[in-house]
Amino acid sequence: MISRPTHRGHTGATAQFAADFIAGRLRGFEKDMGICLTPVPSPTGSGTTHAFFPALATCCSTLEYLTSLFHGRLNGIGWQQVAAFSLRYLPQPDYDRQTIRVLFNALRNPIAHRGIATGVWVDRAHGDNKQRRLTWKVSVGAKRPACQVIAEDGELTRDPPWPSRYTHRIHIHLRGLSIDIRDAANQYSSDLHTDPQLLANFNASMRQLYPT
Repeated sequence: MISRPTHRGHTGATAQFAADFIAGRLRGFEKDMGICLTPVPSPTGSGTTHAFFPALATCCSTLEYLTSLFHGRLNGIGWQQVAAFSLRYLPQPDYDRQTIRVLFNALRNPIAHRGIATGVWVDRAHGDNKQRRLTWKVSVGAKRPACQVIAEDGELTRDPPWPSRYTHRIHIHLRGLSIDIRDAANQYSSDLHTDPQLLANFNASMRQLYPT
């Protein structure tokens, strides 16, 4: 049996363990995304469809996991902490603070608690003193930016019990989002070899995940 360095060992061995750990998580991430983005027959009989929201949940949870390792704690991770990780590792200005705030509050949180995001999300915290009302469109492609809020006036009429007005739409392109997260994870993994504080934070997360 080949032993691997533990997080208690020499700094170089610890950084290598961290790189191996993140690489393993990425393999699982890409496997799950591949399954979610494989087309399957639509239940309506009209072409094919995909597991859009499970794919988006996988992206958000992986981004949140990397953020936990980055900050050195598993609890108390919200959109602000994800934004700090994103500002360092995700393409800017595509993933600025406001984009991450909307992604997590409008989509990640409903998916985590209900399994799906439905309806219209009222953005009461937007800085221009106007309440934006957001709906969304999730697609498979790699178009950039992979997460973008676009002004669009309309009403949801097909699913709700009454017309529900919206002023903006969040566009999510899943392949693009997953590629950006993969690249961010690889860069973060590389930085663990040269940034002692990042490595200390990673070790702190490991001690919470695997207490002695």
